[in-house]
Amino acid sequence: MRETARVFCNSFKPRLHPVFVTSMASLPLVAKAAGGLLSVTGAAVCVYWYVFWSRNYEGDLITYGPYAYVRHPFYSGFLSVAVGLALALPIYETRLLLVFTLAAIVVYVPKEEEALVRRYNKRYLDYMKKVRHRLIPWVY
Repeated sequence: MRETARVFCNSFKPRLHPVFVTSMASLPLVAKAAGGLLSVTGAAVCVYWYVFWSRNYEGDLITYGPYAYVRHPFYSGFLSVAVGLALALPIYETRLLLVFTLAAIVVYVPKEEEALVRRYNKRYLDYMKKVRHRLIPWVY
């Protein structure tokens, strides 16, 4: 009976692609620590963005505060959280989170910028010239 139960339970184990199978010891400790720091920093950026947005958004274009450094500060913070978690906890769930985050950013950032150009016209185009970086200051 126990053998039947073991075989039955083992038949439901997920079969993961080798890319997603990693032991927790596969990354050096310094990479995990950097990932933890990056995650905490990204979470702080997300919280700061939320507080800033809640206090300052009145339906008009905001070009100061975190928006003076990057055009999409919340996406920057969330990307930092996803990358940091994938480094700090290298398991398939955090890697999937990173893949989905990157996919969402690739899809939504250009659409959002198109909508902002339509809404604010020259003001947003001038803002894009002033703040050249979408997500990562001095990089992208």
